[in-house]
Amino acid sequence: MKEQTKDIGFSKVYQKIKSLGAKDICEIKTGNRRAIVFTSDNGRVYRVTTRAKMRGTWQTSITYGEVCCENKNEDEYWVFVDISSDDSDFYVVPMWWMKNDIAYHHEKYLNGHDGRRPNNVFSKHHAIAKKRIVQWENKWQQIGL
Repeated sequence: MKEQTKDIGFSKVYQKIKSLGAKDICEIKTGNRRAIVFTSDNGRVYRVTTRAKMRGTWQTSITYGEVCCENKNEDEYWVFVDISSDDSDFYVVPMWWMKNDIAYHHEKYLNGHDGRRPNNVFSKHHAIAKKRIVQWENKWQQIGL
């Protein structure tokens, strides 16, 4: 069976975190969601959720969108990985920022379509383009790596 994009991405992020010196790395599974939990050199424990893509945009759900305050002590991050080449690009995004970004862009999208999705009002799909997260490329230091 061919390995899925999300599994390849998860493995690449796991290996990258390991190569950067994380300790006590483990995979946490809740339902069909997986996360990487580890201790960094600064002694803090971080939880990382991964998003992977081969081309186009990263895919997620509007259910993650939420207006919230900046969290300077964030311990949850999303790591986006582009697996289209052997030399993958990683984007390390704080959870509080990602929630705000999804909420902002979804609201902007709805405002451009009379307040509703044009094709399927029940859809939860949300696409994330690279230009939205490029500022977070290789920002491993924020998770102590």
